[in-house]
Amino acid sequence: MGWAFDTAKILLTALIIFSVAQISERSTLMAAVLASIPIVSVLSMMMMYHEGSTALQISEFAKDIVWLLIPSLLIFLVMPWLIESKGWDFYPALAAGLATTVMGYFAMTQAMERFGLSD
Repeated sequence: MGWAFDTAKILLTALIIFSVAQISERSTLMAAVLASIPIVSVLSMMMMYHEGSTALQISEFAKDIVWLLIPSLLIFLVMPWLIESKGWDFYPALAAGLATTVMGYFAMTQAMERFGLSD
């Protein structure tokens, strides 16, 4: 049963990514709406519960997500700014946006630990 559930999770994840990519060919706004819905977070919480996590553990997970949303926004600010204002190509701008986001995650996790916002 374990491998079947894992396979279903992989297929569902692939389907979501594929759907966003396909929809983006017709409407970037609709693709952005689908991509912005916290589908991954909701599905992860459901899978965690199904696999034995307690409601309290899932609640902690949800609170951690809230704090980590802040640095995750950096990629969506930095990448377009570099492309539109600085004339960067897509992949260098994407790499810089990802690097900025990783630094943001590091800073936020340090702050969360320092201020007791996470386990």
